Amino acid sequence: MIRLNTSVVATVAAAVAVLCSASAFAGILGDARWLLPGALTIAAVAGAGAVGRHFRLGLTLTALAQLCALLLVLTWLFTTGAVFGLLPSPASVGQLVELLGGARQVVRSGVPPVPADLPLQAMLCLGLGVVALLVDLIAVGAGSPAVTGLVLLCVYAIPASLAERMLPWWTFALGAAGYALLLASSGGHRRWRRQESADRVAHTMFGRTSAAVAGTAGVIAVLAGSVFTGVGTEGRLPGSVPDQFGGTDGIGLQPFTSLRGQLNRDRVVELFRVRGLDQDTYLRALTLRRFDPNQGWKIDGLTQGVDADKPLPLPQGTTIARGKRDTIHVQPIGYRDPWLPVFGAPLQVFGMGKQWRYDPAAGIVFTQQNQESRPYTQRVLLPDPSPEELRNARGPMPISTAYLDTTGVPPEVADLARRLTAGRSNAFDKAVEINRFFTDPANGFQYTLRTAPNTGRAALVDFLFHGKRGFCEQYASAMAVLLRSAGIPARVAVGFTSGYQDGDERVITTDDAHAWVEAFFPGWGWQRFDPTPLGDGRTSLPQFLDNSLHPPQSPAPGPSESPEPTTPGTQPAPAPDAGQQAQDPPPPQQRREVSTRTDWTTPVLILVLVLGCAALGTPLAARELRRRQRTARIDSGERGAAGAAWAELLDEFRDRGAMPNSTTTARQLAENLITEHDLDAAGAEALRSLITAVEREWYAPVGAATGDVAAPFRGTREALARSAPLDLRSRLIPRSATPPWRR
Repeated sequence: MIRLNTSVVATVAAAVAVLCSASAFAGILGDARWLLPGALTIAAVAGAGAVGRHFRLGLTLTALAQLCALLLVLTWLFTTGAVFGLLPSPASVGQLVELLGGARQVVRSGVPPVPADLPLQAMLCLGLGVVALLVDLIAVGAGSPAVTGLVLLCVYAIPASLAERMLPWWTFALGAAGYALLLASSGGHRRWRRQESADRVAHTMFGRTSAAVAGTAGVIAVLAGSVFTGVGTEGRLPGSVPDQFGGTDGIGLQPFTSLRGQLNRDRVVELFRVRGLDQDTYLRALTLRRFDPNQGWKIDGLTQGVDADKPLPLPQGTTIARGKRDTIHVQPIGYRDPWLPVFGAPLQVFGMGKQWRYDPAAGIVFTQQNQESRPYTQRVLLPDPSPEELRNARGPMPISTAYLDTTGVPPEVADLARRLTAGRSNAFDKAVEINRFFTDPANGFQYTLRTAPNTGRAALVDFLFHGKRGFCEQYASAMAVLLRSAGIPARVAVGFTSGYQDGDERVITTDDAHAWVEAFFPGWGWQRFDPTPLGDGRTSLPQFLDNSLHPPQSPAPGPSESPEPTTPGTQPAPAPDAGQQAQDPPPPQQRREVSTRTDWTTPVLILVLVLGCAALGTPLAARELRRRQRTARIDSGERGAAGAAWAELLDEFRDRGAMPNSTTTARQLAENLITEHDLDAAGAEALRSLITAVEREWYAPVGAATGDVAAPFRGTREALARSAPLDLRSRLIPRSATPPWRR
């Protein structure tokens, strides 16, 4: 008879469970090139664990051996400078670090599905290797396979949070099947070196009980997965947004990553419907003050502010309150975020619920409570300065000097700012020239969500002087740095353009996600500039900027003349062909079809949790009720007590994987169970005493005494608990409480 080492069986089951859970990444990766390296990594970690247990190295040394195996397989798969192609060297470690750094950039800016290129493969294999180590350590080393469900659930958390739609249903089914297999692989095994027959192992792992558990878990997993994926963060990694700013579908604390995610969607999601706005203007969600040359723009200096639903002060540094005052009604539809978008200078915002604050310095309405955005009303001031008024803006700058910080700005960028603003005597004309530098076609800048390849220089330098391709993030970031280099306070704003008209409402969608620049002018405060050369009709410039950027056209140059670039060293962009020149930008009304999202996740989540708890708790409740009834009868000593004690002990053995044969006598069965479950001398004696009482009750004349039942019953149970303690799976889903054909 073939006998198997149950430790090896459990090790293989743990590796299979991790690989099945890893299938969730199919929802965010564009191809399957990661699958083979991932499987090899999991196999290497599991194999190292099996070898460590074979030589009885102990948990700590086994875990160290698995870490070494993980490093070796990563070196073999992803580097070229290793010793003998396998042993890590300084060069190979440097390659691994570089690959993981490249993967970090993809995670920050990529939008699923992304190609499974080498950097992502390396990061995924590293993560799966660590997960495989933890699952193996918990399930096999510590003998607690049920606890691994928490680790495996974390594997699903990352792709579920990044994917816009539900992950493929089969990934949840595979994960549930792998977890059920892992639970079954440990059923009835009490020591990690125990040898059992192949037939018994197969019956335990693939029997009807295991199939029923796997099927139930699969259904629950698919239902729960549809809910959890619906709550995804779409472009933000878990943990990138702290609990107190727990947005789920808006701009979030990683604004540019989420912004690119909004613009890269394969379908348009409606976010807001706006009434009362009779002019085009942008909807500001948040502003970014601090520029980090290595990581870009960040939120900085946000204060506790003031209550947003009370009359609000003018933005910091604004003393001229001239402009149009409107009352605007905003209905959020697919938007949930801790930042409440506002137009212009808000005077009061109400209707959105409690605990919303307004920071006059940053111009941001925000909350520290994780709550749904409700319909809200905004009383707003929309300033309308003229170009001449902004040219003559003079006075103190009652704002933070951080808005002028140019720390880390490359010298060639500062030199470009000086050249662009040479001969301009006031801040407004300087800002207009910098804005024109990006929007003038002669300078070759192109709008695209696919930025130019990195040439190895700083990203800002590469965009300004070489790539000249990017989306609103690059344009707004670059212009704000140039403004500061020219001595003009500047910040980056993130939010939405004004959308399109639909009857008496304006509709704002994910297509309208945008970033722009705000420059400070004494008295007038923060004024909007937009350097991004959008070509789809979404740009709406303030009147002062539109008049300055588009003066009366001068005659076109003759055939022998060629236009000069705005700045030295730049080359004119290739002229578009006639067909392209003849095409007008599509009107906003002809955008892609807009879909809305219904927030049904909370009730479905509650329903799934209730059904799951009920499904898991029913066998346990039935088993406990039957045990209490039998124990009461045993303690009473009435007729039938011995039979009740024997029936309860048989269920105890069934819960531990025993399969009593109905054709075997009670005494023969008792001897078999003593041997199979290694009962000690006291337990064996107690069980034999109980069998004597049972035989007397069954076969002696009516009224004959059966002797004491309670003491041998408890003695047998205590011995059984010592020699064969129940695992968590058997406690939660007792085999004795399931129908015989499903055990």
